[in-house]
Amino acid sequence: MENENEAVKSSSEIFSLLKDSLDEAQISVRAYDTKAQIVGVGYIFALNVIGQIGNSLPDESEIGLTNVIIAWALVVLPIALFGYVLYPVRKTKVDDDERKHLFFLHPERYGSAANLVKAAEECDPIDEVAYELLQICELRESKRKRFVRGLIGAGLAFAVLCANQLYLSISAL
Repeated sequence: MENENEAVKSSSEIFSLLKDSLDEAQISVRAYDTKAQIVGVGYIFALNVIGQIGNSLPDESEIGLTNVIIAWALVVLPIALFGYVLYPVRKTKVDDDERKHLFFLHPERYGSAANLVKAAEECDPIDEVAYELLQICELRESKRKRFVRGLIGAGLAFAVLCANQLYLSISAL
């Protein structure tokens, strides 16, 4: 009996640990969404400041189509990259064992509340939480990579805009 209680306690501890890890991973995923929104808005405000500085530089009389396209790409690309962080990337994999996982629920898999309840009764909670934790960690990593790409894009845009303003101010001398 004592070994049985230890096994139950151990399963309970495992479930609790996995559930806590899942909660932390979900918070981290939402944090990347929030960061992307904040940095994206900050980038837009920074562009306004850069535009103000640009207005005080000597005016170039000839602005060609290429310059307009490059400028728009510099301005819009980082905004799009930060928006891409927010884009849903959750994919469902078809498992070899054909189990229907419950956390990321697809209603068409069950068809009715009774079928869903039956699936919940038949599932192993530890396996369900472990599977969901793996899925959320993949999502978190994807969002992290997308966020870093957005930061790199914004950094490159700022570097090019700075170089352009330096060039215009030096050429005016």
